[in-house]
Amino acid sequence: MIAALKARLRIPVARMLGLLTRLSQAQAGLVLVYHRVGDPHEPRRGHLDPALGTGRFEAQLDHLRRHYDVVPARQLLGAVKSRRRGHRLPVAITFDDDLASHARVAMPILARLELPATFFLCGASLQEPFAFWWQRLQIALDTGAIEDQDLAALVGREQARSRPLDIHEAGAAITAMPPGKREEVAGSLRERIGGDPSGAGLRGDSVRSLADSGFEIGFHTRDHHALPPLDDDLLGRALSDGRSELAAAAGTEITSVAYPYGKANPRVARAARVAGFRLGFTGSPKPVEPDTDPLLIGRFDPPYESLGAFAIEVARLLRRTRRRGRRGSA
Repeated sequence: MIAALKARLRIPVARMLGLLTRLSQAQAGLVLVYHRVGDPHEPRRGHLDPALGTGRFEAQLDHLRRHYDVVPARQLLGAVKSRRRGHRLPVAITFDDDLASHARVAMPILARLELPATFFLCGASLQEPFAFWWQRLQIALDTGAIEDQDLAALVGREQARSRPLDIHEAGAAITAMPPGKREEVAGSLRERIGGDPSGAGLRGDSVRSLADSGFEIGFHTRDHHALPPLDDDLLGRALSDGRSELAAAAGTEITSVAYPYGKANPRVARAARVAGFRLGFTGSPKPVEPDTDPLLIGRFDPPYESLGAFAIEVARLLRRTRRRGRRGSA
């Protein structure tokens, strides 16, 4: 009963926190990052890339539309700097990865609610089906092409195991691998599932459809390698390989990048700036403030459990801003 009462109070509490922040001089904003949207809704447990059910997704977007100023990601920093007491706090909506659900599911909902969004794409499947390693791993486990007890051997951790690895432990191990080893594992998984599904990825015509509908297209790097461990040469290539092809498919210039796995540091930010990107987005769940480095903007991966959990977490994050406003501002 107590848990149910807490759940019912989450949205009123979130509204109160949001009102307190709105009445302050806080200059802050928030970037949200989504991945796969579709039915049925999938729990995070057992899924590396769970689908956020369309009903929950639309409810989250409607909450943002009603209580915040939803702006394009490229305008967020400007909106943060110009925000004044009593005005809604700005938020931006973004998506990562080459997912068919971007065009098939998310785009129509966003268009119906008249909300802007940025899609950070790899461009690895512009011409033909392509699935990344985490998608292949999910397929292999879901179809029985690989068993739980085989995961440790797949990632080279079969010794001294008292229990099988779960999918998240295996995913963390694969993420930490050097690029060459990770590609080797990805190839092994592709063989196990008999090739990538015909609908895997996002074709060039869907990318153009997103762009033509007014949504911004950003870069997520073609090979989706974690950038901080790469040497200078590989880092420069990761930030450029495939970018022009994606821009051609979208029919627009690409000036923003979302770092794979959300991992970045000042060195990566400098490389992104040299590569000509004006904005760079990490996976650090923190508010955007006036002095935020444009190449190190944090993003928040929202909870899937309930609208109340979503609402209160958004409000709490925006209350964490270090600066309540400029000295002497009205």
